Amino acid sequence: MRAPAKLWGCRSVDSDLIAPIAPMPDPLPESSPVLPSPFPFHQPGTEVDDLLTSVGVSPQEGADMGMECDIADKELPAGYQLRGYRIVRPLGSGGFGVTYLAHDIHLDRPVVIKESFPNSICYRQHGTLDVRLHQESEQETYQWALGNFLREARLLSTLDHPTIAKVYTYFEEHRTAYYVTEYIDGSSLGDVAEDYLRHRMFISQNELYGMMIRVLDALNYLHDRRLLHRDIKPDNILVDRLGFPMLIDFGAAREAVGDLSSSVVESQGFSPSEQSMSGGNMGPWTDLYAFGATLYYVLTHECLPSCRLRELSDPVAPLAADERLLKVYHPKLLASIDRAIRPSIDQRYHNVAEWMEDLHL
Repeated sequence: MRAPAKLWGCRSVDSDLIAPIAPMPDPLPESSPVLPSPFPFHQPGTEVDDLLTSVGVSPQEGADMGMECDIADKELPAGYQLRGYRIVRPLGSGGFGVTYLAHDIHLDRPVVIKESFPNSICYRQHGTLDVRLHQESEQETYQWALGNFLREARLLSTLDHPTIAKVYTYFEEHRTAYYVTEYIDGSSLGDVAEDYLRHRMFISQNELYGMMIRVLDALNYLHDRRLLHRDIKPDNILVDRLGFPMLIDFGAAREAVGDLSSSVVESQGFSPSEQSMSGGNMGPWTDLYAFGATLYYVLTHECLPSCRLRELSDPVAPLAADERLLKVYHPKLLASIDRAIRPSIDQRYHNVAEWMEDLHL
């Protein structure tokens, strides 16, 4: 069970309102009190029925709807029942899939359903909702995408950590595949950072620190199991309404830490150079660079330049030398982020324990 503590809060950048820097705090204890949330509270599950009502579908109607409903070109329709889950609405879509907010009918709780749907090569057939290929010659590509999706589902179903969204089940239906995950009611870290920027506020030191140790603990959990996330960035860390961070989107995750990988997955501004080339030497240091780049963005509201360019000439000024940040954050905390984002693997942290040691945890 997660400790009942808030991680996010507000602090003005006006130096007259900032308290003197305190010593680095101890890890947040399990008995920490619940502090006010930056998000309005609501009862879990109410959004599901509210959204069904907003589209003119009652819960009973939603459960009874079948193939007679209007079929969207791509997404499953609101109210459609997929096994024991009622679709509420799409949450988003990308090149290889669609994500839905849904309601678990049997356990009466909101869930998230992810569907494999490589939209450049397939479509949803009218009347059956089955996923079909535009051309049979694309079968190999489709099977690769489906296999990768199921691999992600199986991998996630084996994980059990409070900072990683749980996968409840996965299954094949409509000639494609789905997996069902824990519903996280909150916002992406990127959106949270933008809110602070709009209000000209900093995240406090204790709250930033609390977020850091929870995400680092999750990364350590993955790395101990020889897994790499490979896509840590602000949009792949959710902050729930109690302020807890959650790692999401493990589509790029890979097993066998330290092995050479032929696949290239890169997020500009957050991925290190070894991740931008086939056969790059990836390991825990790869995820730690990406997390450091994420923290750099949270503190500066700027993405790092390309890591490969930084290897030639690095224009990035150390956070630990930023006078404005030093009014809010301990220099050791800032220096630890600086080390995590060094372009050279040899100069970075090689594992979570090294980063923790620098923070005196």
